[in-house]
Amino acid sequence: MNDQLSPIDKDHFKKLIRQELEPIWFDTKSANPDMSWVTPAVLEILFTELITHTRGNQSKAARILSINRGNFSKKLNQITNSESRLV
Repeated sequence: MNDQLSPIDKDHFKKLIRQELEPIWFDTKSANPDMSWVTPAVLEILFTELITHTRGNQSKAARILSINRGNFSKKLNQITNSESRLV
């Protein structure tokens, strides 16, 4: 098992998701929660924190995620472009 501290507290993250789902847990009439925000939010946080952690080194950030640098760069550009459109 990895002895290093995880940058994401998995238990806390699970708790947040469950809190979001809990109100509709037993309500079968409106059991259609909007969770579309989760993946984009996690990816944005993950990629921006990694690029900060690696001091802009995309190759190193990509290795941490076990993806190639091109895919990391493409995803980072998508994230930063979507953020700039929201401002």
